[in-house]
Amino acid sequence: MISVNELKLRREKIFNAMEDESIGLVFGGMAKLECGDDTTYPFTANRNFFYLTNITQEESLIMFVKTATDKKVILFVKEPNETKAKWVGKRLSVEEAKSLSGIDNVLFFDHFFEKLALILGKEAQYGLIEKVYLDSSKEVKIKENYYLENLKEDIEKDYGLEVMDLSNTIIRLRMVKSDEEIKTIKDAIKVTNVGLNAIMNVLEPGLYEYQTVALFEYIIKDYANANLSFATIAASGKNATILHYPTPLAKLKDNDLILFDLGAEVEGYHADISRTYPINGKFNPEQKQIYDIVVRCNKHIIDFIKPGLTLKDLQDETVKFYQDELYKIGLINEPKDVFKYYYHSVSHHLGLDTHDESDRSTPLEPGNVITVEPGLYIEEMGIGIRIEDDVLVTEDGSLNLSSDIKKEMNDLEIIFHNRAS
Repeated sequence: MISVNELKLRREKIFNAMEDESIGLVFGGMAKLECGDDTTYPFTANRNFFYLTNITQEESLIMFVKTATDKKVILFVKEPNETKAKWVGKRLSVEEAKSLSGIDNVLFFDHFFEKLALILGKEAQYGLIEKVYLDSSKEVKIKENYYLENLKEDIEKDYGLEVMDLSNTIIRLRMVKSDEEIKTIKDAIKVTNVGLNAIMNVLEPGLYEYQTVALFEYIIKDYANANLSFATIAASGKNATILHYPTPLAKLKDNDLILFDLGAEVEGYHADISRTYPINGKFNPEQKQIYDIVVRCNKHIIDFIKPGLTLKDLQDETVKFYQDELYKIGLINEPKDVFKYYYHSVSHHLGLDTHDESDRSTPLEPGNVITVEPGLYIEEMGIGIRIEDDVLVTEDGSLNLSSDIKKEMNDLEIIFHNRAS
């Protein structure tokens, strides 16, 4: 878990981005009803709220109050209820909320609108407030049939105040990872590797794609009580040419490849790894030729990364690499033909979200954690290959955080051979 000291540094940076005589509000959100009046979809706290508090509980809020002479942070959490606890479990106590967040001023969420009126209304509890900052990075439910957009409209109408967006400030902070965050991402990658090793230990023709999916989820939960970063993709044969293949129902066939895109989530931080394995343990000549191009592209882009480049620069370099290599083997005749076989981006930011909030046009800087995931998808050959690593941008280049997860053809074939013997 991220330390309270680091949380305080993050919150200080929020204050630095705010003008005097203003307040900032970042909501945790509420679970949405799935059916009836008491069944909800699984709840995930607004990542920007979690980033500032360590709190995952719904109906929570952090408020920043900044005047010319003072700065206050107020945390709102749902009041514990002994009766509801018998049905849905205990909510955080005030002391637990203080301990997790490092925020001493804790109020109950049910009193938020009353508090807001004291601050923005005639009472002017902290003096005249001139601006309100809202984290509007995504739709956030505040209470039943009331969302962030409704709150924005009410503040503008009832108090005549300018409402500013705070989300870009938080996103820019999240793009640069601290040492604590990098360690947690590495922990998530380690757990992911354990799950992949378990799959490799049983992979063979005759299994079904869904069995490998179930095994990965079981192993990471059993090993580290980790959650999935996202729904696991296990796509064999031609299925691997569908980027987000959604229905892992096929039986694994001899002489096919299987593409895995998966990851474990540890303490809110995600791994995102892709590996492609021969189902029978050995690559055939066609598969070797394509796999070799993809793995070399993966390593080339990792070596290419340095501060100052953009994600578009990485994408352009990937396309150029593929154009040269696919022309050499006669798969394409014109540069534009590469997009028949490669049709996605090579990189995205990684962190509290698998596709972490970011400004893709911002040049890379030390502390960014990004994916490198070149792939080739050749439907007529029944081959889909993607090799994805999670990479830290350093002062003078990059560091592959997932280098322990095997990807070289020889290494993979040795692992399968040794397993068989």
